[in-house]
Amino acid sequence: MIENLLVLAPPRTDAYFFRTSAGAEVDLVLCFRDQPRWVIEIKRGLSPNITPGFYNALEDLKPDKSFVVYGGDDRFKVGENSEMISLPLLQAELHEKGWVRLSSDAEGTSRFCD
Repeated sequence: MIENLLVLAPPRTDAYFFRTSAGAEVDLVLCFRDQPRWVIEIKRGLSPNITPGFYNALEDLKPDKSFVVYGGDDRFKVGENSEMISLPLLQAELHEKGWVRLSSDAEGTSRFCD
């Protein structure tokens, strides 16, 4: 599933797995060049359980958007800054983002999510 998302991400998007020794964890962190950071957690089923580790990771990472991909068809808020979303809907959002012209620096270097 992660590969299905990464193939649609804009060029020079950095992708990471995040986990702390305290148990905060998310499956995918996307850092877009000159754009916000997204956190993506992938769950199975129609009514997945979101663990405290996900919310702890959000506190650590402070993403601009966070998503929980699940097996349903809808998109809705879960928490203050997170959305439950189907894979096709998140793929569509990434595809749209991939067609946005991104600014680049003279050297064309990528940056790490800080």
